[in-house]
Amino acid sequence: MEMVYPISDLGCAVVRLSFEEWLEIREPEFFDIDASDSDGFVQHISSLYAYAVTVVLVKVGDTLFKLTGNRRKNAWLKGRLPKPDYLTAMIFEMTEADYEALCIDAKMKRLESLPAHEVVKEAYNELGLVFASERLRNGFINEAIHIALRGRQRSLQDKRSIREREDINMKKAIEVFKSELVLVDSLSPKSDIFTTGVLAGAMIMLGLNKPITEFLKKLNDSQGTTKDGLADPVECLLKVIHRHKISQRTMQPRMAIDLAKKTVHAITIWLEGEQSAKYWRMRDLTGHELMPLIMELKQLKMINAERDL
Repeated sequence: MEMVYPISDLGCAVVRLSFEEWLEIREPEFFDIDASDSDGFVQHISSLYAYAVTVVLVKVGDTLFKLTGNRRKNAWLKGRLPKPDYLTAMIFEMTEADYEALCIDAKMKRLESLPAHEVVKEAYNELGLVFASERLRNGFINEAIHIALRGRQRSLQDKRSIREREDINMKKAIEVFKSELVLVDSLSPKSDIFTTGVLAGAMIMLGLNKPITEFLKKLNDSQGTTKDGLADPVECLLKVIHRHKISQRTMQPRMAIDLAKKTVHAITIWLEGEQSAKYWRMRDLTGHELMPLIMELKQLKMINAERDL
């Protein structure tokens, strides 16, 4: 690496370095900051060649990081553009605090561009969670978490409300429900049974430390019971799920909330035991209000003051 201009002269240093030296420099979260990078489309114009092979680096302490050139790097490595022998790099010094702030901003922007299930999967990776079941493994739990923490999906929340103004921090939410999700995953939950509403209801009741593993196993295995024309809570919930499925309403936002309420209702009756007059039913489940249980859940988990949950 050859110094061309020191920092004191221009507010930045300008160096000449080989392509291989540049490749070795670390790539931070914000290395895609040059979204307008042109893939070096002017590289073939001799008078603009120097511009096409100019990149920007930042120096934090004694460590260099790439700031621009990501798209050009891919083009050079994949042979879409001829690799330069040397690059010109402008180096700007940056404090640790500014570097951390830039990393956070870059990560937030990247997450905003990802589909909801990819954000969930990224949170899994950061938390060291590995799931085997299809629904959980593929990250399709975003709306279930919204229902479990706020009673309804994000699209139905009132963004003017203090409690619903902020988006849920999905990594924090998954950490809150970590043990509940691990338990559900251990059951190998069937996607057509553990739909958004059912999963949300199960998470609420598990989060309240209700002993419902056996109920969830029977539900997952479609092992509801009927006696003298009456159905137990598992069978009642299976009937509701089946009706929603054949009417193709299971994934509709308000139907997911309805399923969550009825899941909680079925679990509540099941916990009362067969001796309860409510246990064997002819009538459909009517549903249980979620918000009182969610408030209890948040108090139990000590997250009641968290605006991003």
